[in-house]
Amino acid sequence: MHGNSLTPLWNMTAPSEGLLPFLAEKIATNRYPLAIREPFGEWQKELRGIWRAGLPPSSAIRSEVLEDQGTLRRLRFHYATGDCGEAVLMLPQWHGPRAAVLLMHDHGGVFDIGWRKMVSCDAGKAHAERHYDGRFLADDLVRQGYAVLICDALGWGSRFAGGYAEQQALAAQVMQAGWSLAGLVAADDLAAFDWLGRQPEIDPTRVGTLGFSFGGFRAWQLAALDQRVRACAALSWAGTRQDLLAAGATLLKGQSAFYTLHPQLAALADFPHMAALAADRPLFMRTGSEDRHFQAKSANHFFTVVEKAAGTIGMQPDFGIFLGAHSFPKDTQRLMANFFKRHLA
Repeated sequence: MHGNSLTPLWNMTAPSEGLLPFLAEKIATNRYPLAIREPFGEWQKELRGIWRAGLPPSSAIRSEVLEDQGTLRRLRFHYATGDCGEAVLMLPQWHGPRAAVLLMHDHGGVFDIGWRKMVSCDAGKAHAERHYDGRFLADDLVRQGYAVLICDALGWGSRFAGGYAEQQALAAQVMQAGWSLAGLVAADDLAAFDWLGRQPEIDPTRVGTLGFSFGGFRAWQLAALDQRVRACAALSWAGTRQDLLAAGATLLKGQSAFYTLHPQLAALADFPHMAALAADRPLFMRTGSEDRHFQAKSANHFFTVVEKAAGTIGMQPDFGIFLGAHSFPKDTQRLMANFFKRHLA
C-alpha cells in the first residue's frame, strides 16, 4: 500500500487501555432487550430465569466441621461443581433462631486469605486497616446479634488459584467447562445462602447479604438471584457497562473483570438492570466520591436506574456517595448497621 491511508498497527490503542472502535460502537448502541420494564414481577421472573439457567450447578452443600469453638465453626464446604473450600460460621452467644448475614469478602488484590479478611486475626489486620478503618466486619456483626457466614471464593484462601496473574487463565479454564468465573462464584454463593438458611440456629426469613468491592458485587448479585434475601448492603461496586469500559477502566483489562462478567447476559441487560432484580427488597448501597474503580458519576447512573425500578413497586433504596476513596469507612459501617437493624433484627 502507498501513502498514509492505513493507520500503523503500532499506533492502535491496546485493548487493555481502551475499547476497539467496533466494540465501543456495539456497546454504546446496545438497547438491552431485558432492561427494566413493567410489570416488575414478570420482568424479574424472565431475567432472573435466564441468568440462573446459565449458572453452574448449585445443589445442597455437603459440609464438614474442621474446628468447633462453640460460637465459631470452621467448615469445609463441598460444592456441587466438585470443588471445595473453607467457610466460617460465627454465632452470637444467645440461643434460638437469629437473623444472619452472608458476608462476602472482597478482592483487594490479596489472595492468600479469603474469610480471614473479615474475622479478627493477625492475617487480616493489614487488610482491615487498608479497607475497613481497622474494623473486622464479621466480629462487629456478631456483637450486633447476627450470625455470620463467610466463605472462601474460588481463587482465595483455601481455594487459592495462583493469585492475580493467574485469574485470566482460571477464567479461560472455567469457560472450557461451559461455565463462567462469575457464574461459578454466583452458584457457590447461592449454595452457601441456602446452607445458612437451613441451619437450626438461623431464622431463614431474616438473612441478608453484605460485601465491599467484589464482595459488594457478590452481595447485590445474590439478592438479585434469590428472592429469599431479606435485605442487601453492597459497597463500592456500582456502574454501567459503558462507564466501566471507559479508557483505562478496570473491566477493560481482563483478569479480575472475569469475576463479574456473565457472557449470556452482556447483550441482554446492563449491571444496574441485573441489580434491580433486588429492588423489591431493602437495598443499601454506597460508593466513595474519589473511588478510582467505580467513579461517583457512574455509580449515580447505576443508582438512578435501580431507583426507577424500585419506584414502580413503591420501594425506596438507600443509596448515596460518601466522601472518600475505594474503602468501607467506619461512618458508612454505622449507617449499614442501622440499615440491618431496621430490616433484619
